Amino acid sequence: MNAFDEVINRTATDSSKWDKYAGQDVIPMWVADMDFAAPSPVLDAIRSRLEHPVLGYNSRPQSVICAIQSWLTRRYGWQVAEESILLSPGVVPALNQAVRAFVRPGRSVAVAIPTYPPFLQAPLNMDRAVTRLPMTPETGWSFPLDALRKALEGEHSIDMLMLSHPMNPVGRVIDRATLEAIAALCVAHDVVICSDEIHCDLLLDGRQHTPLASISAEAAARTVTFQAASKTFNLAGLGCAYVVAENESIRDQFEQAGAGIMSHVNTLGFVATEAALTHGSTWHAELIDYLRQNRDLVAQAVADLPWVHMRAPEATYLAWIDIRELELEDAHAFFTEHGVGIAAGEEYEGPGFVRLNYGCPQSVLVEGLSRMSKAIRSRMG
Repeated sequence: MNAFDEVINRTATDSSKWDKYAGQDVIPMWVADMDFAAPSPVLDAIRSRLEHPVLGYNSRPQSVICAIQSWLTRRYGWQVAEESILLSPGVVPALNQAVRAFVRPGRSVAVAIPTYPPFLQAPLNMDRAVTRLPMTPETGWSFPLDALRKALEGEHSIDMLMLSHPMNPVGRVIDRATLEAIAALCVAHDVVICSDEIHCDLLLDGRQHTPLASISAEAAARTVTFQAASKTFNLAGLGCAYVVAENESIRDQFEQAGAGIMSHVNTLGFVATEAALTHGSTWHAELIDYLRQNRDLVAQAVADLPWVHMRAPEATYLAWIDIRELELEDAHAFFTEHGVGIAAGEEYEGPGFVRLNYGCPQSVLVEGLSRMSKAIRSRMG
């Protein structure tokens, strides 16, 4: 049996994913949290650290920085100086910190929609506006370059582009030519790019991620990159992310914006990140193969239903499914009633769609898809 086939009981473990439907016969497939055990080298490293009985304040571990540098070089050929790497308890708090750092009062953040909800919430948290750049299924959810160009070439108020790369929830990988065009526009108009690349190690079908900051010195000078081991290795509960800012001035602004607000990364987050990036490559390769199989199961299930549609995800373990023909008033309630907990598209400013997490054992996925199919067929008669 494949290790990823193991069904692990997560009830009574304070799992936000599973607690949401506690006591109900509902399979939770909403939040981006996989139901797989963390890699053995990570668990072994945590156990080893806990053999030391003191868990006091930590300093910046040089070994973690080296592990990050090595991972970036091995995976993308991206060589990043030690001083360019900052550590954070999470990508979402770091995004909020970035808005505080780079977006002036009365100015806005450009965001391609549909998008990850914190992209829309972070500007509001700082009393900043959002400039929306709509994407459409008709264009295959391509990044809306024309909309960005028009927004920047008009009388715009944009100080920052917040980029999901690869794109959550639509699952698209942004190609190099588009990245170059995005960077050129932002450099020309003095816009800071905050590139959330937390899903960058979850590309499927042999695709290769290109960090936006790696394409040119000019791009690097205007970009703050956010990554973490948490999505790739299922470590979200340990709170450790890393931020790459190669421009010293931008890096200083970012750090100042977090002074007195951002907490330290916890000790076990450091331990887990180092172990994952150093010893997790085999597990990671096996995960990608399993997720590809799961993606294909979802694609086949959708293809078997004439009323729903999906562009197969190129990355992530998240499927973005078009259910507009079902004409549901409340998609979340409808699918919950039929035993599947999905994320409704309205959360992402994508009404008429749902996001489905297929990062789970195939037996669980097959059951979830079966429930969805029965629900849809009962709806459409």
